[in-house]
Parts: sequence; structure tokens; C-alpha cells
Amino acid sequence: MKLAVASAGVVVAVMLMLVQLGIREGAMDGSVSFVRKIQSDLCLISPRTKTIFQSTALPRRLLYRLLADPDVERVQELYLGQARWRNPWTYQEWPISIYGLDPEHCLVDLKGYAGYSSLLHQRDRAVFDQLSRDTYGPVVETVARNGFMETEVNRRLVRVVGSIRGGVSITTDGNLYLTPENFLRVLPERNPGGIDVGLIKLKPGADPQTVRDRLAPLLGGEAIIMSRQELVDAEVRFVREVTPIDFIFGMGAMVGFFIGFVVVYQILYTEVTNHLPQFATLKAMGFTNRYLLQVVISQAFMLSILGYFPGFFLAIWLYGVAERAIQMEFSMTVARALLVFGFTLLMCGLSGAIAVRKAQSADPADVF
Repeated sequence: MKLAVASAGVVVAVMLMLVQLGIREGAMDGSVSFVRKIQSDLCLISPRTKTIFQSTALPRRLLYRLLADPDVERVQELYLGQARWRNPWTYQEWPISIYGLDPEHCLVDLKGYAGYSSLLHQRDRAVFDQLSRDTYGPVVETVARNGFMETEVNRRLVRVVGSIRGGVSITTDGNLYLTPENFLRVLPERNPGGIDVGLIKLKPGADPQTVRDRLAPLLGGEAIIMSRQELVDAEVRFVREVTPIDFIFGMGAMVGFFIGFVVVYQILYTEVTNHLPQFATLKAMGFTNRYLLQVVISQAFMLSILGYFPGFFLAIWLYGVAERAIQMEFSMTVARALLVFGFTLLMCGLSGAIAVRKAQSADPADVF
């Protein structure tokens, strides 16, 4: 019974640490998943932009000016915005993220988006994100059955002609992809000459850093040119600094560690106390405190093994529950599994090291 209780405490601790860290990474990855899909070599943003999802527009003419460089193969503008989606089944309106991006030679890795190119270039056509939350209605099923569906986006009639797998995050519940022309029809107040991000594809063999340094003077102070990885890093940094994701889920993982530490310590301390005469006998026979520590640490190691694997599989099951509940992707990584395994060993080892101090300080003469 003691072994079962101690193992259950470790299971709960492992499960908490894995789930908290998994949701933290899933939320972080989801927040920058669209940026990671960008396939251009260089990107152009406004110097006042902190995140492209709340960006300040930059002049589109700056982007096309860069085509004069011999190493620039092509450029593409990207528009981002928020609109109101009317659920045609419940007649409720929900915010939805919309992207204006040409499907031909698309510089964002949206699998299947290019296949709708001919349809998207028609007036008021859009593609829906399959991973959008259920509040928008059974859009994917309706489009698959009928070939299209119509609804209002910002009170404008839009026909959804297909769906692709994009991904949602903690900042958006759904996505809609359109051509730049249809994007500007949905948001007529937007200035057509102002884009959110400029995507620059270089010719094969061109060095992005060299080209970047050469193009920067052409922009003056109106835009910043950076590599794709620098843009990803900037988005990750913004999410970490502005949103409390790291603190909340990091604190949750620490709570899991503390719970496991207390449970294992109480179990091992009780074991040491109950067997104090036996430990005292070992000391009287000449066994060292180091040997007593090894005995208790070995018990702690067995508890960590017995508790880790059930907690590991329980966490994987909870990842699936979370995916179905909030429609965000969570996956177990080798690095996270090894990290939590190391924390589990440390947690149990510290508990054993503190619990054995009573036996190490016991005087055999006093015990008997």
C-alpha cells in the first residue's frame, strides 16, 4: 500500500509537469506557427511592428523596389487582419483572422492552398482553416459535401470554396485565407498600398545576409529587412514578453515538482523512521552514512521509475483530450520526456537525501 501511494504521488507529479510543459510549448508553437510556415529568404516589416499579427503597415512600393536587385527572384505581399465571421447556423458573429496571400507561387507553406488558385481569384472567394474551432459551425463538413458554403464576413457575402490545415493559437480561434484583392474587399478601410509583411525570395546561390545588407539602404527608415529566422525569433520573443505563457505553465510545472517532492519525502521519511532500529544496527556494525544514503536513494530511484512511466502515458492521453477540447495540436517530444525524467530523478533523489538524514544522525545507543 505504501508503495502504491508513493508511486501514485510520483505519477501525479510527472503528469502535471508533462502536461504543463506540453501545453506551454503547444501554445508557444501555435502562436508562431504561421510565421514558421513562411518560406521566403528575407522579410520586410515596418519598424513600428512588434508582432505581424498587430502590425503597422509599410508602403508596398518599397517591396517592389527591391526587384531591381539582381539576386531577388520575386516578391510577394502579405496582408493580415481581423474580421467578423457570421455563423450561418446560429447567426452569431465571431472574430476570425484573415490572411491576404496570392496562392500562385505562394511563399507561405500552406499545403493545398495553391490548388484553389483558380477559384480564389474569383470575386469574394476564400479558403477556411480546417483546425478552426467549432464556434464557426460545421464549415469543413459542409464544404466537403456541397463543394462550397456562403456566409458573411464583415457583413460581406463570401463563398468558402475549400479548406486546408493551418492551425489556431491562443490569440486566434480560426483562420480564413483569401487573395489580396478579396482581402481588401472584406476590409475596404485598409489602404491597398499598405502591406503588413513583404516576402522576398532570392535566386539560388544568393547569400541572404549579403543581399540583406545591400538592400537595407534602399528602404531608408520606412521598413526593416530581416531573415525569416530573425522574424520567427522576434515573434517568439514578443509572445514570451507580452503573454504570461511562460510564467503560468512554468509555475504549474514547478507545482507538480513540489507535489511529488513532498509525497516522496513523506513516504521515505516514514520508511526511515519505521526502520530506524535496523539502520542503527547497520551503523553499529560499521556501515557508513554513505551506505545508508545509497539504500534510501535506491528506494527513491525505484519510486521514480514506477511513477514516471504511468505518468508519461497518462500525459499523452491528456494531450489528446486537450487537442479535442481546444483544437490545438500538442505532441510529446523526446527532449521534454527526457527533461521531465531528469526532474523526476532529481525530485526523488532530493527527497531521499533529506529523509535519510534522520537515520544518519541516529546514535545506536540511543535507539536501543
